[in-house]
Parts: sequence; C-alpha cells; structure tokens
Amino acid sequence: MDTADVVIVGGGIAGASLATALAGAGLGVTVLEASTEYEDRVRGESMHAWGVKEARELGVEQTLLDAGAHVAPLWKQYIAGQDPTELPMSIMVDGIDGSLNLRHPDACQALIEAAAAAGATVVRGVKDVQLDAANPGTVSYAVNGDSKTVRSELVVGADGRASTVRKQAGITLEREDPINYICGLLLDGLDGVPDDHDVMVPEGDLFILLFHQGEGRGRSYIVTGASGQHMFAGRGGTDTFMSSWEIDTYPWARQVAKATPAGPCATYPGDDTWTPAPYADGVVLIGDAAGHNDPIIGEGLSISMRDARTVRDLVLDGARKPADFASYGDERMERMRRLRLGANVLGVTNVEDGADNRDARRAWVGERMATMDPELFPLLFGLFAGPENIPAELVDDAILDRIRSA
Repeated sequence: MDTADVVIVGGGIAGASLATALAGAGLGVTVLEASTEYEDRVRGESMHAWGVKEARELGVEQTLLDAGAHVAPLWKQYIAGQDPTELPMSIMVDGIDGSLNLRHPDACQALIEAAAAAGATVVRGVKDVQLDAANPGTVSYAVNGDSKTVRSELVVGADGRASTVRKQAGITLEREDPINYICGLLLDGLDGVPDDHDVMVPEGDLFILLFHQGEGRGRSYIVTGASGQHMFAGRGGTDTFMSSWEIDTYPWARQVAKATPAGPCATYPGDDTWTPAPYADGVVLIGDAAGHNDPIIGEGLSISMRDARTVRDLVLDGARKPADFASYGDERMERMRRLRLGANVLGVTNVEDGADNRDARRAWVGERMATMDPELFPLLFGLFAGPENIPAELVDDAILDRIRSA
C-alpha cells in the first residue's frame, strides 16, 4: 500500500494548483487524475483579477503565464448607439495587471506538470476511485487494469461537478435553477480583431462575450435566457453561433463571424450549487466539487484558486479533521452567496425570459454603474476585485425586482 500526506482526486486546475503548492511546501502528495489527455470543456478559461492574486499566492501564476496566458488589462462593453464602456481590470486588485485568459486543456497540462516538478506523484488514467469509509484517508483505484491503494491523512475532492468524492463522503449540494444558459466556442483566425481588451455585447435577447487568448485565438460565449437551452444544439449549432456575431454593435463583429471554429460548441446551464460544509471525515472539497457559480460572470477559476489557496493554508497549519475546515466552509458559503447574486443581476439585466423592458433594464444598470451608485456599483465591482469587497448589506435579492421594474 502506498502512502501520502494528502491524496488529491482530480488533476484539473484546482487540484493541480493545490498539489503544486502542497508538494512545494514539502508534503507528500498523490494526484489521481481520470484523463490521460485534457479535453476542451468549453469553460474555465478566464480568471478575474482577484483569482490572479490567489494564483500568485499559490505560486502558479507564472506557470500559467509561461504556458501562454494572455493578460487582458481592459474589458469593454459595446451597446448600440453609445460609446463603449471601459472596465479597467488593472485597477481591480493592487499589483495585478489584468485578467488571465488561457485555453483550459493548456492550463491543466501546465499545472499538472508543475505539480509533478514540485514533487507530487501524478497518476493518470485512473478509474473506479473508492473511499474506505472505515479508514478515512484511504483510497483505492484502478489504473492500467491494476488495483492500487493509497493511505493518507486527507483526501481532497477536486473532481468536478459530478464529484465521486463528494457523493461517497455523503455531502449534498443545494441548487438554484438557472435564469440563463451559456454556449461557448473556441475561435481561430481573429487576426485584425484587437486583443488589447475583452468584449461584452448586450444584443437583443443575447449577451455576447469574447475573451482573447492571443495570436488570433479567443473564446466566445453567447448567453441566452433559459428558453434558449437548445439554440446552439445539433448539427447547425456552430453555424447558428457564428451567425449570431453578424451584428453592427461591435466594430469587428463581422470579422469574428468569419473566424474559424477550433473546438466543440457546447451549452451548459447557468445554475448555482453550494454546500455550507464542503468537508467530512477525512475529506475536503475544492473547485466545482464543492459547488459552482453561474458562469455568466466567469468566476469559476477564481473560485478554484481561492479554494486551493485557503485549503493549502489550513493543511499546512495542520488541518485534517472536519472541524479544522469550518472556517473555509463559512467563508466559501458567504463567497458563493455574494457571487450568486452578482450572476443573477447580469442574468436578469441581459437575458431573462419574458422581459419586455430589456433595454430599460440595461439602461438602469448602466446608469448606476456609470455614477458608481452605492446600491449596485460595489456589487458588480466585487465580481472583479473579489467578493469580500461586496458589503454584506447589499447582498439582497430585492435588487433583482428593482431591475425587473426598470
């Protein structure tokens, strides 16, 4: 039987980042990763400034930059008939130049290599992960047809939304139904489209985004109301997606519409899941395994980095028992509550089904952002600068009714 201080199930961005940090601090770490090659999951490719700060504190920011991460110092929102609204990412967090954009498989590969270089034992192609309920910390699994067992002091579940670690530990998630659905597509051939800023375009019933990855590549997302779940499905989905860029609001939209699709076109719900206690005997969860946020606001990577950094600090301080992770659970619960409202504000403003006053909703929110209105501005500012910057008294769903009645 093998031994380790910590076993991390899942070698994606959250798990590999935590493995790098713990192994670099001298702990024995084993990472169990199901894939032998990372797939394009059509999400998890843009990290807000507060997440970049966490990545820096974990020691993995440079790994992502070396892998080709594109720094976006500025976002612009384009609305028909108005000058673009600029959101400077470089002022959100002290010392952070902007958000980071990197293709998800490339980020995962760079981070798992960093974990191995830091001394972690990385096992790929893992199947049938089983926790031993009678011996917390003991994990059995299969790889290349062989059965293996590793005994540790702690198992970290970083195995995504369908986490087997979460299920076997008896941890359940609460869920809020989606207001919206979001479809993503990787694009090549964006030559001539300026990549010095990322793009948001409220257009009709859609909310269209473009995140540049450099060298003529970018990831576009299109958000619809809940009724648009199947808008980009089927054989013609990619063509429908590309034709949605045939708009006049964004000056380079027609060039984007002629770009080359470079990956799958996939749609997923803008739902939220969470738990007040992402831990159990011998287990702690991070990343999507612990609950995810509606991707309309692109917080997934930042959430993962905060999770990994927080758990690293606790583990290095000796945390192994459920009670040792209570502070993490409390902070994460409040963090997700604040981000959930921020996502709902964007969904209600831009794409909620049945809105007959969509332009008025967007204007109402835009005016309050432009004037730094104390009721709304800190809420949306905190999505980029970190949810801890959102005053607790502003986390009130009543703001959604005020937007709806604009």
